[in-house]
Amino acid sequence: MSAGVPFDYEAATWGADAIRPGDRSIAAFRLDELLRMLPERGRVLEVGCGAGRFLRAIVKLRPELELVGCDVSRSSLEVLGELAPEIERRVVSGSELPAADEEFDAILVVDVLEHVEEPGSLLSAIRRALKPEGLFHLHVPCEADALCLWRWLPGQAGEAGLKRKLGGHIQRFRRREILDLLTEVGFEPLRVRNSLHLLGNLADVAAFVRLERERRSSGTRRTTGDLVAGGGALIRAVDGLLWAEATLLSRLPSWSIHVWSRKVSPG
Repeated sequence: MSAGVPFDYEAATWGADAIRPGDRSIAAFRLDELLRMLPERGRVLEVGCGAGRFLRAIVKLRPELELVGCDVSRSSLEVLGELAPEIERRVVSGSELPAADEEFDAILVVDVLEHVEEPGSLLSAIRRALKPEGLFHLHVPCEADALCLWRWLPGQAGEAGLKRKLGGHIQRFRRREILDLLTEVGFEPLRVRNSLHLLGNLADVAAFVRLERERRSSGTRRTTGDLVAGGGALIRAVDGLLWAEATLLSRLPSWSIHVWSRKVSPG
């Protein structure tokens, strides 16, 4: 799924941390956006679910839904199986999406498209797997957008960039690109919201700088989720500020974009 040296998605587990009801965190903001337009019933797939942070929260809040998670990381899926065995798990092998034609009522993709070598192909596969009029939620950090601090930092566009090295980001989108790509593939955007504005920009860079310092000093490989889950009162306070910023400014354009779309029938 990546160009150049493959990123090791087995070296760390994404999404093992939990989102609790009443949380005021950027993860809770994302969960709230996921819940906004989920169908009342039906089958829901999360592509790139990791250890299922969002699926595990959804299964508690919306137990009537049939949830399926897929990921390239077998170790993350094993953790999901231990934490929530009721959620079906599928391994992504190669470039094929493990889903039948028109199998799902809704599909969720959070922080994944930037990891994929051919984003358009993945979006087309998602459209194929959706039922007619099926719903699709996409969250993407657009790190080439003019509103993103990462765009303006020297040395961050290549393989040595922290987002690529520590997070496996091989795509750097612009906000407009994402909206145009959705339309080109055959989706109709219904709801667009944003997060990680001014404070979010600064906090995101600070988090990856800290992770890189940890890697250099001790060889420790952690994710931003690990950083927040294992952080103290200061990190929790910052996370709360990010939630407040996103909640208050969600209608203002930013580089972290959340889009609900509907599958459009040809013609």
